[in-house]
Amino acid sequence: MAEVELPDEEEPPRSGQRSASSGRREVAPRDVLATLLPPKDRVDLTRRLIAPVVLAVIPVWWVVDATKRATLTTIGRDQGIFQYVAWALMQGDVDYRDVRDVNGPLTHLIHMLMLRLGGADEHRFHVLDMIATGVTFALAAYLLPGVITKKEPPRLERLAWAAAGWVVLAGQYGLYLYWNQAQRESFCDWFLLPSLALQAARPGAKPARRIVVVAALSSITWFCKPTFVLFTLMQLGVLLVDREVPLARRARVRLFALGAALGGALPLLFLLRYGDVVAFVKIMARDVPQMYRFIWPKSPQEILGEEGPLGAATLGLAVSAALAALVAMRELPRRVLVLAAAPVVGLAVVLVQAKGFGYHFHPLTASAHLGLCLVVLYLWERFRHTSRKRPLGRLVALAAAAALGLFVASNMRASTHTRNYWILAGGETPERRQEKEYFDTFKTYDFFPWEMRQAASYLAETTAPTARVQVYGMDPYLLFLAERRSATPYILAYDLNVDAALEGGWGAKPDWKDVARIVAGKNERQADMLARLQASPPEAFVFIDRAPLISFVESAWDDFRYCCMEAATWVAANYHAARSFGDFHVWLRDDSPVPDQAEGQMWP
Repeated sequence: MAEVELPDEEEPPRSGQRSASSGRREVAPRDVLATLLPPKDRVDLTRRLIAPVVLAVIPVWWVVDATKRATLTTIGRDQGIFQYVAWALMQGDVDYRDVRDVNGPLTHLIHMLMLRLGGADEHRFHVLDMIATGVTFALAAYLLPGVITKKEPPRLERLAWAAAGWVVLAGQYGLYLYWNQAQRESFCDWFLLPSLALQAARPGAKPARRIVVVAALSSITWFCKPTFVLFTLMQLGVLLVDREVPLARRARVRLFALGAALGGALPLLFLLRYGDVVAFVKIMARDVPQMYRFIWPKSPQEILGEEGPLGAATLGLAVSAALAALVAMRELPRRVLVLAAAPVVGLAVVLVQAKGFGYHFHPLTASAHLGLCLVVLYLWERFRHTSRKRPLGRLVALAAAAALGLFVASNMRASTHTRNYWILAGGETPERRQEKEYFDTFKTYDFFPWEMRQAASYLAETTAPTARVQVYGMDPYLLFLAERRSATPYILAYDLNVDAALEGGWGAKPDWKDVARIVAGKNERQADMLARLQASPPEAFVFIDRAPLISFVESAWDDFRYCCMEAATWVAANYHAARSFGDFHVWLRDDSPVPDQAEGQMWP
């Protein structure tokens, strides 16, 4: 039989080798951790971090994915309007005098800052918005830990809740269409949410400074949306009933007023530098209440009867009720009333504006989700140190964290960004984001991003760099893309065609006095436009069919003739139809050379 070779037997280690091996085994990762962090501290750290980690981990993948996809979209009509306004101011136009807008100067300031940071590129614009929005979400959540504890929470715990707060709040932000992101209300949230969280946070060593900062962050929002004054009044009310502030009520009011003045100083300085204060006051004090409030007004029943607003309002009211009940039972301090009342005030802001646009709900949904984070945080701080023999409270708190994470993850199924599979390929590179196929995915019945870019390119090629162009429609973003300034302040059709305001809606109907004021304002603006056109004729006109708020939807030229007859007669005598790009029709001045028509279609 063949011999089978057996492996050599290893000799047993000698005593010296055994002790060396044993020494090596003692330096295990677990033992190193024990050396750096004693078992008692390790248990405490685990109890501090486990809830925010569970909350963040469950939905984080879907939230990050939706956030990434949102940065690959184009920008909507409102963002385009403000991009043009900010660019025109950077070219020397005067806000509210040379460019007419019914929104506050803070919006223009933010867009100007974005342009200076490269926000002319739409992808970078969205990235900048996501960074600023995400930082404020995380900051608001960072301030909340320690709401009921006696000791100051360690920074690592605050950072964990900041991450969890970002996931939850970015999740609700990802439920908004690209059209409704980077809007005025979401810009206001940059200041409002940290203000609310700072007021609800555990008391600090410098209460006077905190009051000033809270008021400053709150008041700056007035210059983006004046209706946010309701939040400021609510915050002042909570400040006056807060028993933990070691200052007399008069001192609190004085400090709050000082902070409000400081907060308003920045947008006011911007207005003084780039705008016309008299024109601003005239628009805000006269035109907005006399005309703009009658455009597309909705009653509360109409607004809250829709599925999305109904769900948002219900969630907000539920969070408000839960937090208010915890304060009433003295489980939470009175200062938390500022977060309990925020969703209710957010709903009031929606109803006061009487439009019900999707982006009006940003402060409501954001404050409601911040309130949900606070509920989970309260439960965890309340029960995390219970004994092992009575683990029910700790298990309930952990279940609440997991439930909120599941709630956020489940909601991401409704995100248009999550459902937009095509954007990952169609918008992955700058080159792909310039193709017709890309822009056609955002085309709607009254928004034509590809044709807008064609018309803008044509204007850039056929007019001088210093040329002025008059647009009749609702997309002055065309001028931004062409890098041409408007010939008159009237960049939006509803300043010249007031039929929508005269019609009103269930939410508001103009009476005969309102009608007289609306018509008088229209006549004044039309006369001013014609005088400006005749004094300095623009090189081109652009008429945009199917624009919102025009009466003759099929033909912007027919609508212009209907509402601005005298100006239309002058245009017809001095301009000719040159090129059409879908619903964008470019007219050139008669003394301009007629361009080659081979690549385009004439508009009869």
